Amino acid sequence: MKIKRVCIENFCCLRSLDVSFDAITSLIGPTGVGKSTVLRALDWFFNGDKGGTLGEEDVHSAADAKRIRVEVEFDGLTAFDRAALGHYAPDGIESVRIWRTWEDGDDRITGKALAFPPFDDVRRLEGRRDRHAAYKALRESDPGLDLPAARGWDDAEAAMRVGESQHRDRLAETDVEGTQFFGFAGQGLLAKLIDFVFISADLRAYEEADDGKATVVGRILEHAVDRSEADARFTAIEDEAQNAREKVHAEVYGPMLKRLSGALSGEVAKFSTGRDVVVKPVVQIPKQAKTTFAVNIKDGAALTAVRRQGHGFQRALIIAALKYLAETRRPEDGTRALCLAIEEPELFQHPAQTRVFAQVLRGLVLSAAERTQVMYATHSPVFIDPRNYEQIRRLTRVGSGDHPDVEVRQLSEEKLIQSLDGRVSEKSIRRHATTRYVKDLAEGLFVAAAVLVEGESD
Repeated sequence: MKIKRVCIENFCCLRSLDVSFDAITSLIGPTGVGKSTVLRALDWFFNGDKGGTLGEEDVHSAADAKRIRVEVEFDGLTAFDRAALGHYAPDGIESVRIWRTWEDGDDRITGKALAFPPFDDVRRLEGRRDRHAAYKALRESDPGLDLPAARGWDDAEAAMRVGESQHRDRLAETDVEGTQFFGFAGQGLLAKLIDFVFISADLRAYEEADDGKATVVGRILEHAVDRSEADARFTAIEDEAQNAREKVHAEVYGPMLKRLSGALSGEVAKFSTGRDVVVKPVVQIPKQAKTTFAVNIKDGAALTAVRRQGHGFQRALIIAALKYLAETRRPEDGTRALCLAIEEPELFQHPAQTRVFAQVLRGLVLSAAERTQVMYATHSPVFIDPRNYEQIRRLTRVGSGDHPDVEVRQLSEEKLIQSLDGRVSEKSIRRHATTRYVKDLAEGLFVAAAVLVEGESD
């Protein structure tokens, strides 16, 4: 499952912006136009308001209501994605739309699903008991639905799912809130399908140099480190320890608890017959700790914390982790997609390192069998491949006054042919547009105007 397009409404400086995405998407434009805001809107969509800082000041100044909305359309659905999404992505549906809204502090995720309208009315009721009662009423009022009797809401919901899968011709689109189907804020299900990692311009590697779940290095390690063998061996150790604990309980507590049970049973028999008291030990099973990893830097003979390194080295550490991931990501990770959103990837880098980083990001996409997506906001031509000009999105500020807006421009081969109609032949464009015409175009994509001359010497 990959991001196809994003529609952002009233998020910071973006009043209404619709952006399509490719396997690699380059966001370019002047400073302050909103490139990073697009990435931060996606980070909020996937990972929520981690700092609890989202508020009314983040709503666009011209918004009619204090509401933020980010809608994401996904395509490239795999069998794993469809199984997890259920009625959001039945067979025959090529894309799925999910949106997140914030309004007056209320944060929720909603999805566009297919459902049988009468069943959907039942699901929208508040309590499980009310929904079960409504199911029974629907079953009695419309025998043609052939609904089975249900002992509880879970059985009723399962019966309705079976009915919808067997009669797809009567399904209609419906908005389904995350509180019903996604779990808390919907992030649980989304995290199973796409691991969205946002690397901000102010990110410091020392903040990310451990295996905490929310850290960049930790997320990368989750893809690059196979824990299965170690987990299996730790489970075997825990099983042996549990057996040993039970043996100690039986040998130490067993005799004394047996005497205590007999004594209490004798006392209870004086007041009530036919019952015995049994006292047994409750074996506490400790929670198995997950192995974590910490990153340190050996500088000469000294082993130092990452925080003691300069900004350039810290950025290089993150690049190195991504490069390693590109080379070693395991095929079995294909059940979950990885999406990397990077703000100003050229920061703190030597020019040669910058070129390596650009190659790493493209290699990451090429090596991941369409299970990785990369997007970045950049001011550097190094991260622009003119041969793939259709991957570039240029953001510009439009309008004036108190409430300027932002629009996005992109170019496809068909649009290029149309714009040059009568000037350059279609055959020439299709043959040379990604070779001869764009040889030195990368830097030119960042300029405000272009001057055409007849020859290289001119």
